Amino acid sequence: MTKHIILLRGINVSGKNSIKMQDLRLLLTNAGFDEVISYIQSGNIILSSPLAKNDVKSTIHHLIQEKLGLDIEVFVITAEELHQALLNNPFQMEHEPNKLFITFLSAQPSTDLVNKLQAKDHGQEEFQLINNVLYFYLPDGMAKSKMNNNYFEKSLKVKATGRNLNTVQKLISLIQ
Repeated sequence: MTKHIILLRGINVSGKNSIKMQDLRLLLTNAGFDEVISYIQSGNIILSSPLAKNDVKSTIHHLIQEKLGLDIEVFVITAEELHQALLNNPFQMEHEPNKLFITFLSAQPSTDLVNKLQAKDHGQEEFQLINNVLYFYLPDGMAKSKMNNNYFEKSLKVKATGRNLNTVQKLISLIQ
């Protein structure tokens, strides 16, 4: 059995794509996943399964689509990948954890798109891409920023979901 961290993109935001975590835990447990737990209402699930990552992803996507009627992007990350993302954090000691985001991308974006994004003036906001993980810091917080999942998805032509550093650290504590 492998522990997987499931990050659902864009649920329970402004009343859209509403999923009660209690319902989702029950749905996943009934589908045969073990040790299913959730953390806060933003689509963070930890579970165990003998299935490979891609099979976990497709199974969960299908379940949510079939049973809840929602087409949600599902990211599946292993415990090792989450640990590595935290270790690679280029902003580790410099910034407030609730304003620092670790965002997982569905694929490695093209160098041309990354270069175009880097050439833009983002003021005091900063980002760095390491492999297919994007780290960004928003000194004035998310509410006043143009940097968010939609911005990066549009700019880099990939799907993305991110969590702030506090959430990532909590998820790591839950899988240990």
